[in-house]
Amino acid sequence: MQSMDIYYHLLTAWGFIQAEGYSGWDFWQYAPVGRIHIYPPFFHLMLAGLLKSGVSQIIMAKLCEVIIPTIFLGVLWNFIRVNFSKRLAFFVLLMFFSSFSYYLSVTNHLPATLASIFGILSLGQFFKNKIVRSALLLSLCFYTHIGVSWFFFLTFILYAAFNKEARREALLAAGLAFFLSLPVIIKEVNGLRFLTTAGLNLNEKYLSQVKVIDLLLACAGLFIALKAKGKHSLFLAFFVASFIFIIYPYRFLSGEGYFSLMLLCALFLSNLYNALNRKYMILIIAVFTLVISPTWVLYKNIGDNKLNYKINVLDSGFINLLMAKGRVLWFPKEYLSAANIVRENSGREDIIFSSLNFIGLTVSSLAGRATANALLPEIKLPDSYNPLVSSRIIIFSKIDDPNITDRIISALNLTKVGENDFFAVYKNPGCNVRLKANKAVLTFKLVLALFSLWLLAFWQARRLEKYLNKVVKNI
Repeated sequence: MQSMDIYYHLLTAWGFIQAEGYSGWDFWQYAPVGRIHIYPPFFHLMLAGLLKSGVSQIIMAKLCEVIIPTIFLGVLWNFIRVNFSKRLAFFVLLMFFSSFSYYLSVTNHLPATLASIFGILSLGQFFKNKIVRSALLLSLCFYTHIGVSWFFFLTFILYAAFNKEARREALLAAGLAFFLSLPVIIKEVNGLRFLTTAGLNLNEKYLSQVKVIDLLLACAGLFIALKAKGKHSLFLAFFVASFIFIIYPYRFLSGEGYFSLMLLCALFLSNLYNALNRKYMILIIAVFTLVISPTWVLYKNIGDNKLNYKINVLDSGFINLLMAKGRVLWFPKEYLSAANIVRENSGREDIIFSSLNFIGLTVSSLAGRATANALLPEIKLPDSYNPLVSSRIIIFSKIDDPNITDRIISALNLTKVGENDFFAVYKNPGCNVRLKANKAVLTFKLVLALFSLWLLAFWQARRLEKYLNKVVKNI
């Protein structure tokens, strides 16, 4: 299953290449006007490096969607196994395959997944009492994803509040990471004035799903976490910190917020197994979790303002993967065909537009062109503009209203230059608008130098820690 978010990230990486480094202005979307770019840059810089080395967008998309979630699952399993128990690590893996919506979140929201990897690694170093390395990894979270970074930062703060023995070290790691992340945090704070809506108003909330049994198990696990001491108070810290996602209901219930519920479920199941000491219980729990897994699903029918819900009984991640369920938006033959038509009929500085945002971003990403479309609707445009007039290439889909498309074609005197089973591609002969790429705020060479300093600090963390301890003692 191919998700579509990756093509937004690949287009952003292409924009960085045009700017020759990190750009704080998103000129590759809503072109030629653009808008502020506040998304943390680490993932996009990584993709830009791979693009510059010659890796194709399709291969990169496939590799990222396989490798990053696999690393996440391996890192999480190892962290739980090393710091808690092998049995608990097993139940964490089991619960991961309970929720199909969470699986889709992990494979689709790749910067969030990558930031989660850094966050878990940071906690792993913290439990080894390696404070500097923990802080360095936590700072990478801030440079990778906004929401997940604050989730792990709050986890450190709450863990310090719940665990007196580790309070000084947890606050020190969080404080140092916050200091190292100030450049990106200041950038994000300055960008708040450009936000036009909150996550509560986004249509993605209608994709929310609630795992009924998982929620009940998590409540039982929360009761155990409330009584826990020492390291186990981490589960309570995860749960409280997850409420940072509540302004995005879909992510809170079905995406990144499910992470803490998954761990609480695993905590309860592990304790249940210890109490019953019956091996057949693993088989019963596995069958129930991986096969039955009832889910309460919110949905809205097209053109209907009424919010509906239903309960899917056989709705585990395992079953959905086995049956290859899920919405398919990726049709490689048609997208690649459209991208080839765009390349053949436009220059590198031309702008493209589609009647559907995700189509415009995907085709522009594959074709190497800026787009008048955009994702992340929370961030407003600085000025009003007409994307049809500004675009050299206009793409209509076969589901568009023909009456509307015919009026646009006639008004702009568009010329059809190609089509396939899904898309019709038109050229706008009257458009003379060209993309003007902003120069990078940080060039690739400077970015590489800064990351080399990060690697050097990680390598010399023991020496830095000795110095840091001396400074703290003198305060």
